[in-house]
Amino acid sequence: MKKLNELFNDTEKKKLKPLIILSGICIVALLVMTFMPDKVEKETSAQRDTKTQETSESEKKDLESKLTEILSKINGAGDVDVMITFESSEEIVPAYNSNTTTETTKEQDSSGGERTTTSSTQNKTMITSNSNEPVVLKTSEAKIKGVIVVASGASNQKVKQLLYDAVKTSLQISGHQVEIYEK
Repeated sequence: MKKLNELFNDTEKKKLKPLIILSGICIVALLVMTFMPDKVEKETSAQRDTKTQETSESEKKDLESKLTEILSKINGAGDVDVMITFESSEEIVPAYNSNTTTETTKEQDSSGGERTTTSSTQNKTMITSNSNEPVVLKTSEAKIKGVIVVASGASNQKVKQLLYDAVKTSLQISGHQVEIYEK
């Protein structure tokens, strides 16, 4: 292998030096840019998950408080406590840009046999707003598993039935998901 002195003269070496330095800087920049977005996306995703959990917990408490408040206003209900359990949490469906490519190849061999190969690739990218939050297509409420109401007036069958009907109506759930107990 020839030495650098034999391949390039002095003026070519002077021109080559800045190009090599620039190439090195570009390579380092590409490596940094490759690994940085993953870290930022992971942090953003973790923050988003924490916010979602905090929000769903506060919404659950708000729903229990509202239901307790309204049930306690029923004539004869007295002191009321409510507990709601959820089967699933709130579901958020984000918007995606998707691109699907399908390629079909037909080959014939010398003996007349035919082979068809189909390959498909799909690329999905989540659409985000300027603040890096996902664009939401649909949000479905958390699914209620059951409700327990404990009321001091539940010993009266009429009051118990009113509480039972009020819970079913306000939460739009089936009767088997509601239990009313005397305090």
